[in-house]
Amino acid sequence: MKQNTTQATPFELIYGRTATLPVEIKVNTYLTEPITEENFQETLLRRTYDLIETLENKRKKAVDNIQKSQEKQKERHNNQLPDKPVKFKIGDKVLLHCTKAEKQWSGKFDPK
Repeated sequence: MKQNTTQATPFELIYGRTATLPVEIKVNTYLTEPITEENFQETLLRRTYDLIETLENKRKKAVDNIQKSQEKQKERHNNQLPDKPVKFKIGDKVLLHCTKAEKQWSGKFDPK
């Protein structure tokens, strides 16, 4: 399952390919083709070149996607903040957050 932020699966970012499903083992594909003595070197070289070419690009793309996502999150957060900080004056009524009620589960609660 692709992650929304990286646009890739964790398996893909580590191994440079999609995971092989059990059904793919019955059907010969590039990833599951039988390796014999004759084609071992060729298959190994092909896989190595594929990793060199694609894995670094996938990781760079994932980092770019993460940075874009973080920028969007920062933008959304900053849009929710008020433009000007709130300044209180003496005599203004404010809501006081009582932390004693939160501590009632961590020990003895004394409402005094």
